[in-house]
Amino acid sequence: MATMSESITLAYERVVRSSTTSHMDNIDTQSGYMPYLPDEVFMSCLVRVPVQDLVNVQFASRSLRDVVHSKEFYEQRKKEGTASSFVCMLQPHPDASGCFPGEKNTLSRLSDPVYGVSVFDEGQQVWNRLPLVPGLLEGLPIFTKLIAVNGKLVAMGGWFQSNWEPSTSVFVYNFASQTWRKGADMPTVRSFFACGALEGKIFVAGGHDVDKKALVSADVYDVESDRWSSLPNMQEERDECTGAILNEKFYVISGYRTDMQGAFSKSAEVFDPVTNLWSSIENMWPLETEDSEVLNPGSFAVLGGRLFALHGKEIVVYSSEKSSWSVVDKIPEGEKGEMSPSCITATSHSIVVTGLAKTNDVPSLRALSFIPGHGHGAGGKGQWKILPSNDQFLNIVQTSCAFEM
Repeated sequence: MATMSESITLAYERVVRSSTTSHMDNIDTQSGYMPYLPDEVFMSCLVRVPVQDLVNVQFASRSLRDVVHSKEFYEQRKKEGTASSFVCMLQPHPDASGCFPGEKNTLSRLSDPVYGVSVFDEGQQVWNRLPLVPGLLEGLPIFTKLIAVNGKLVAMGGWFQSNWEPSTSVFVYNFASQTWRKGADMPTVRSFFACGALEGKIFVAGGHDVDKKALVSADVYDVESDRWSSLPNMQEERDECTGAILNEKFYVISGYRTDMQGAFSKSAEVFDPVTNLWSSIENMWPLETEDSEVLNPGSFAVLGGRLFALHGKEIVVYSSEKSSWSVVDKIPEGEKGEMSPSCITATSHSIVVTGLAKTNDVPSLRALSFIPGHGHGAGGKGQWKILPSNDQFLNIVQTSCAFEM
């Protein structure tokens, strides 16, 4: 009699064969997902199928398509330890003509760089690029926000380079089907806003409107239903604020008022989806530049319930108990020289820092992975790792996000 391990191996081979040879409804699912195979064994196999192969698996039957597209399936992958971590980055293509690999000359006349989504597979240590949004030959808007939600990547906001007008467009990429769809437009025109994802919803707040007026308004987007709803206004205007989800709440950190252009605030506001109320935290972001001005918060990363940020060339962590920040570690120098970090994001177990480093006065992307030590501050040393580079992914990363799938 075959062991459970052997049964799963045989099931895996059968799933892979069926994913490349079967079409919708070719498999009789009346008695289960696959004939002569217990559903329990089949699901143990399915959660081990690489993400890139799920697009084929879903065509085996309608029931499999529903499974692969379900939130529960990805939660099961995490539970079984078979999920992969990915980092998505908004990045211009290195070719000045704007052509992506495999594209024809349809983009060759564009003078502006074409922005797309680069994806780094942390497990396989390989780089890839998502396809262009159909019909969007100029690429995604510059400064587009990227947010990962339940196996989907949402790109929203930014500016179109063709006219430098703010975009209210929302584009959703489904990793299971490997396709883009157009989402419902943002109800409010806003640039440089804060955002964060929680329970399948994306919260946005602040930024500025077309007249450069800082905003107090906030909205929430339900990715599954493709619907926007208004939230209560914040207590203060916050342009160029930064968002983070911490302890099941939406934090909007720093930013500045219309009449205080560029003078970043030390305070933050926190939205609780349970009470539907905002609260304030004074002096949450006191970090300063060398000129004694409050630092632009840039980006944050939440790992293991802790909030991390960049302060110059240091990684700092926030203590909510003490309402203060402490240095965790300094970003190491490498063969490419000293790094100027620009983005920080968190995968399931590490923090990924991206920035530019110069070699012979030529700047190129450098990406590092950092696993923090235990405890706050420099007492628990972490582990640094240089992520492998790829000649097709050397430009600066504007925004990034990470997810498990």
